[in-house]
Amino acid sequence: MRYRSALLLLLASWAFSVQAQFTRTLSPNAIVSLMTVAPGSELYSTFGHSALRVFDPSQNVDRIYNYGTFDFDQPDFYLNFCRGKLLYILDVERFKSFERGNMMEGRGMQEQQLNLTPIQKERLFNLLEDNALAQNRSYKYDFFYDNCATRIRDIVDKALYGQVTYDSTHVGAQRTMRQLLRAYLTEHPWTGFGIDLVLGIPTDKVAGVQHYVFLPDNLHDAFATARQSEGAPLTKDEYKIPAHYTPVRQEPTVPMFPVVVMSIVALLGLACMFNTRANRIFDGIFWFVLGVGGLIIAFLWFFTEHQATKNNLNLFWMLPSHLLVFWRKRRENLWESYFMVAGIMSAVLLLAMKWLPQELPLAAIPLMVLVVIKGFWRGR
Repeated sequence: MRYRSALLLLLASWAFSVQAQFTRTLSPNAIVSLMTVAPGSELYSTFGHSALRVFDPSQNVDRIYNYGTFDFDQPDFYLNFCRGKLLYILDVERFKSFERGNMMEGRGMQEQQLNLTPIQKERLFNLLEDNALAQNRSYKYDFFYDNCATRIRDIVDKALYGQVTYDSTHVGAQRTMRQLLRAYLTEHPWTGFGIDLVLGIPTDKVAGVQHYVFLPDNLHDAFATARQSEGAPLTKDEYKIPAHYTPVRQEPTVPMFPVVVMSIVALLGLACMFNTRANRIFDGIFWFVLGVGGLIIAFLWFFTEHQATKNNLNLFWMLPSHLLVFWRKRRENLWESYFMVAGIMSAVLLLAMKWLPQELPLAAIPLMVLVVIKGFWRGR
């Protein structure tokens, strides 16, 4: 009996020490900071990154809480990615590891120290630790509304009981989510064209201060001007951590911007209309590509959980039914009527562009004009 009591006492002591290890209290001198990482040269890093740092040398704590990671080994990774069901996780790593990774990629950082009381720091730290538990660390990623930046905004707001006021004056001229993205895609024009094609009406919503922060740079600016309940600024000191080198950005020797290429394609299509064989070959490729594009847009609209790809007006000129053109009978009246309807739909979109709730890609206009001409020419 005595041995059993001693064993129970030993187990209780061990459990208490483990619990104490995971419920560590920060010292009054602890620092919590927002880390804003500069955009990188790779496509996945185009929009920058945000993370939270908790630094407490008294407790030997220097951690980065990073909401922007995912596991390639999770089941059905690529299918979940396409369908908008990919789970991102909150990863915790040492600051030195986080810093080294960004320095190796040539990405500088900005550290904004949050102006928090010891109690507020402790509350935020506990929320982060709770989020980092295995059962809590996963979340369904949404590029605009639930990402590495918006998660930080939300957890800081929760730690301060919702008593954070953001200054909307720094946002400047009203811009849509699409326009905010475009500023980061100047060096990736084809990626920008593709993104413009697959994003629908929700992307053309004017970004208020709460939505504006989906981009890490904007979260930095929002925190810099935010106030707490009694008027105290949300941040205080700020430090820049420059990268060891600046990535060399390779400019293409012959810049082929999408609008130029699409204009050339449209002119080629018009020229081929004067030669029956060339026109048949061009038509086969042209309608097939538009049909595949329409199939992708339809999939992202109706069969995924991506909110930004819903209600996409590009589907009304890039019709998936264009793929059926390959099974048509030659000179069949039904198909002549089909082309006429396709031309009318594109013409309506072009004429109504100024009043549409969605901004259509500039590079798509030459193709839409070609659809109109071919539609009326084939359906005449």
